[in-house]
Amino acid sequence: MNQEPVLIKGVVAFPNPNGNREIRFIDAFYHDLFKIPDHSNIVISYLDGCKRCVPCEYIDDTHVDIDGTAFHICQFAELMMRNGATYEPEHPPAEPAYGTYEIYQIKDVGRVDYCFMGYERARKQFDSNDYRREYAYMLPKDMTLEEVFSRHNADTRPFSMRMRSMSVSDVLVVNRGGKKAAYYVDSFGFQEVKQFFKQKGPKKKERGEAR
Repeated sequence: MNQEPVLIKGVVAFPNPNGNREIRFIDAFYHDLFKIPDHSNIVISYLDGCKRCVPCEYIDDTHVDIDGTAFHICQFAELMMRNGATYEPEHPPAEPAYGTYEIYQIKDVGRVDYCFMGYERARKQFDSNDYRREYAYMLPKDMTLEEVFSRHNADTRPFSMRMRSMSVSDVLVVNRGGKKAAYYVDSFGFQEVKQFFKQKGPKKKERGEAR
């Protein structure tokens, strides 16, 4: 290809010569997630619950201007991974190919008897209010629960300075196609815990706390 480079927003760019201006979004490992038209918006969701709807402008097939800052598409994906943030089109499809995952860990390991225990030991005491959401990120179409566990159990795992590695008793919440499912990390494999969503509610009062 003999296309001449063009300087766009500080990027030496090679815009698609056929006029296709779709913006491609990937995860930090170059798995395709979704595409949006040029001059469309994405919604970024942060761990603290905040959401931002930000405009996106096509630069070339691997670069995008997001809210006034030029990114390589992998650079943006890595930034989101480091911050435990998810991103999707402002108007997502009814059945998106991509998904998201969230990792919940027991907040007070010293006061919860089933912490780091297999599900058979934990099931009678299991309470989703013992958990706090520690991380969230994008889930490519074919990524398995085992692969998520391996990623967050490695020395190179995201958020390694702010959360412990994934372990038995953690809960992995997967959102695919708009449907959520929660899985307890068991001694071997994963156990679906449908009660995780039913139990979630106001913080339980501690013994002796004023009512």
